[in-house]
Amino acid sequence: MRRAEVRGQAIFRAGVVAVAAALTIAGGALASTATPGATYTGHYLGRPTDEISFKVSANGKKLIDLMVDTPFKCNGGCGGVGTPNAGSASISKGKFKAVLKIPAPGPGAQAEGTDTVTGTFAKHGQAKGTVASHFYSSSSGETVSWTATS
Repeated sequence: MRRAEVRGQAIFRAGVVAVAAALTIAGGALASTATPGATYTGHYLGRPTDEISFKVSANGKKLIDLMVDTPFKCNGGCGGVGTPNAGSASISKGKFKAVLKIPAPGPGAQAEGTDTVTGTFAKHGQAKGTVASHFYSSSSGETVSWTATS
C-alpha cells in the first residue's frame, strides 16, 4: 500500500504541473497586442453617434492621434462642451491610458476638465475600454464604455 500512495502522489504532482503549464500557455495566448500601424475606429456603447478613433504606431508601442467625443450628463441648456485635442499614450502589455484636456469655449480659455481614456487590445483587431469625463466646475462628468476595430 505504501508504493501505491507514493505512486498516487507522484501522479497527482505531475497532474498539477501539467495544469499549471497549460494555464501559463493559455494566458500567454490570451494576451493580445495592438495591431502595429493600424487605425482603430469605434463608438460608445449605446451611443452610436459618439466616436473614438486612434492609430497605433508602426512598432505597436504607442497610441497616437487619439480622438474622442466627451461624454457628459445634461438636463437641458448645457450648450455642449469642447472637443479635446488629439492625444497619445504608451501601450504596455496590450493596455493604454491617456488623459486629454477638454478645452473651454473661447480663444485662450483654460481647460474646463479632462477625459481619461483607458483601453485594452484583444484578438482580431478589436479594442475596448472606457472614457471618463471630469469637469472642474460641475458634476456633469460621465463614464462610458467603447469598442473599436481596426
